[in-house]
Amino acid sequence: MTTSPLRIAIAQPIMYWSGDENTASVLAHIAQAAAAGARLCVFPELALTGFHRQIRVQAQAQLVAGWMKLVQQACATHSIAVAIGAPTFGDDGLIYNSQLLVDEFGQCVAVVEKKGLTDPEATFFARGSARPVTVLEGRRCTAVICREIEDIDEVCAQLAPEEPEIIFWPGLMGPEEGSEDIDPPSHVRQAQQLARRLGVFVVQSNWPMSLNYPELSNKSGKSVVIKPTGEIAFSLPEAQAGLAVFTLGEFLYAWSAQSDPAHEPVVEASSEYAAGTPNCAASS
Repeated sequence: MTTSPLRIAIAQPIMYWSGDENTASVLAHIAQAAAAGARLCVFPELALTGFHRQIRVQAQAQLVAGWMKLVQQACATHSIAVAIGAPTFGDDGLIYNSQLLVDEFGQCVAVVEKKGLTDPEATFFARGSARPVTVLEGRRCTAVICREIEDIDEVCAQLAPEEPEIIFWPGLMGPEEGSEDIDPPSHVRQAQQLARRLGVFVVQSNWPMSLNYPELSNKSGKSVVIKPTGEIAFSLPEAQAGLAVFTLGEFLYAWSAQSDPAHEPVVEASSEYAAGTPNCAASS
């Protein structure tokens, strides 16, 4: 819809057990992203509550509404749009694992409910159906949540007529057991195929840690941005929390590590890195 440059921030936040802590972290990342010139900030799956076994306690409609109100106020204050994971609630009592798209005025303009649930997720969440496409910052956007990247034929059939330009890909993903040395891993190759088939940018925001299975955290994070050609623009650091800011279509990003237990991102750690630099070991 537009060709003007778009600055996007990707959050790989520390995961906390409580929604209050996760929301405080989200608000800090929104402020930092806006200060860095980003007009859109992308968060992982269930970013407000955390993606862990305490979801049954955290996923309460009144609590989530309060946390989302703070996020929407932050979007309006900083004039920045967000794509953020949170539970949503149907009138029939069903609970969905959703990605909410909020514009720079703080209005929630679309909700993508996860349909492709894992078996454990399906014991708590209901399966979604629609995958709406909406406009954020002049681009037609939607989301494919975590393992739904495997359902590529179904997703393409849903989205091809809608002609999205950006697909957000929130999740908590890592390589399959026994394939840890394969690069890129199978889920990233599937995302590359999706980008090519639909001619879209795929922007992943992947949790850099697991609270349920901390022993697997060393292979998490590493959020990837994929061009419409299927080419990987860059991957973020593996198993590290922080915020990346980049211009859509370019290969460089600025990375700020998050390590403060008080949730404040460490702004002074920011550096620019080029695609193909493992774990951002060398600057460009």
